[in-house]
Amino acid sequence: MDYTVLTLDGWLEFNRRKWGLSPVKLRLSESESDRPAVEVVVYTDSKGRIKTPKINPYMPVAFLPTDTRSVPRLERQWLSVSELMVKEFKERGVVNAVSFPPSIVDVRPWKWAGFQASVDYSFYMELPYDDEAADKRVRTKVRKAAKLGYRCERTSQMSDVMECLEDTAERQEFDYRLGVEDLEMCQRLLGPDVLRAYVCYAPNGDAASARLALTYPGTSALGWVSGTKRDHLQDGCAQLLMSFGLEDLHSAGACGFDWAGANIPSVAAAKSAWGGKLVPFYSIMQPNVRALALYMRDFWRFIRQNR
Repeated sequence: MDYTVLTLDGWLEFNRRKWGLSPVKLRLSESESDRPAVEVVVYTDSKGRIKTPKINPYMPVAFLPTDTRSVPRLERQWLSVSELMVKEFKERGVVNAVSFPPSIVDVRPWKWAGFQASVDYSFYMELPYDDEAADKRVRTKVRKAAKLGYRCERTSQMSDVMECLEDTAERQEFDYRLGVEDLEMCQRLLGPDVLRAYVCYAPNGDAASARLALTYPGTSALGWVSGTKRDHLQDGCAQLLMSFGLEDLHSAGACGFDWAGANIPSVAAAKSAWGGKLVPFYSIMQPNVRALALYMRDFWRFIRQNR
C-alpha cells in the first residue's frame, strides 16, 4: 500500500487553500545517515498545532528502514523513528484525530506517550480487479444499469459531480464542505489524471452517480468522495460506475484501490460486497477537551443503545 498521492504538491496546496492549514513535510532520522528514517506530511494551524484537514483519509507516512530482513531489527528501527514522530506531535500539539494509513500497524509509541489510540477499518482491493470477487448482487446491478442504458465516463464537469454529492449529502444529512469551485480547484492543482472524476449518466442524460478518486501511477488509488441521486439508487448505476472506475484506475497504473473507510454499518455492507480485504487503520488523539467531548458523546450513545 503506497499513498504517495497524498504527498503531491497539488494535494498539499489544495488543503492549504481550502482549509487554511500549512502543509509541513518532515524527514526524521536519529543520525545524519539516510536510514532508518520516516517521512511524514503534517498540516498545522495558525498556532503551529497539527490538525488533520477535513475529508483527508490518512496522514501519509513512509517508513524507510535499512536494507535488512530481520524482523526484530525492523521493529527496533520503527520504534526509534516513530519516537521522533511522537516528539514532534508532543511539541507541536495535536488538535484532532490523526489517522495513519493501513501500512502503519504499530502505534504503541503514541500510547506509551499518553495519546489515545483507536482503530477503524477500510477495504482494499488489488488491481486489476476480478469482477468475480464481487457479490452476485453487485454483478446483477451492473448488468441491470447497462441494460437500462446508463453510461459512464470520466469528466471535468464538476457541476455534474456536485449534483450527485449534494443529493447524497441531503439524503444522509451530512455536509461534504465542498463546492463546485473547490472540486475545480483541486483538479486544476492535481491535474485530471490524478484527481479522476467519474459520472454515470442516466438514459435521459442527467447525472445519476458520481465518484472522485485520487491516484498516481504505481501506487494505491484512494476513493475520495462519491454520491448517487436518490431517484437512481435502485438502478445499479453506482455499481456500474464503480466497475468502470476500477478498470480506468488500473489502466492509469494504480496497483490497488482503498475505499478510504468502512465504519458505518450500511456503508460497510455496500463496500464489502465488492470482495475487498478488510484492513484496519489506526488513529491517535491527544487528550484534550475535544477528545473528552468525543468520549462523552460515545459514552452517551452507548448508554442509550443499551438501555
